[in-house]
Amino acid sequence: MLNRLGWLFIFAVLSLVTSVVSVRAWRAYDSKHWPTTEGVVVAYYGNPDYKYLVGGTSYTSSYVSCNEFFDHYLAIRNSSKYAEKYPLQSKVSVHYRPADPALAVLETEFNARILLVVGVLVLATSFCAAGFWFGWRGRSSWRV
Repeated sequence: MLNRLGWLFIFAVLSLVTSVVSVRAWRAYDSKHWPTTEGVVVAYYGNPDYKYLVGGTSYTSSYVSCNEFFDHYLAIRNSSKYAEKYPLQSKVSVHYRPADPALAVLETEFNARILLVVGVLVLATSFCAAGFWFGWRGRSSWRV
């Protein structure tokens, strides 16, 4: 049986997950507005590692697509495509986050399907908040 404490716990966990996914989705979406700089591919470990300069400071990153912020397996699925598209020592255009230049990507095409995931998480979190607020109790089909 689910009591108010149970609803509160599930609400807290879902709120945390929703917040993390939403922030990562926002960063991915916003990456198309980030400034760019020139970089060079310096290593390759499944994903290309590329170096770039921002304000005289050198950074290295391995994010290729902005969608990798919330889908870590995207890099694994696309590693052969990345190997062809970004060979060693190739020049690349790097989009970096102005507030944190260490966060950068090469491709900024946002996958809008993540908005569906965020929407489902918001609905589930809202449902748990209502369960806590109204004190819904789960019904057991077991009768003794």
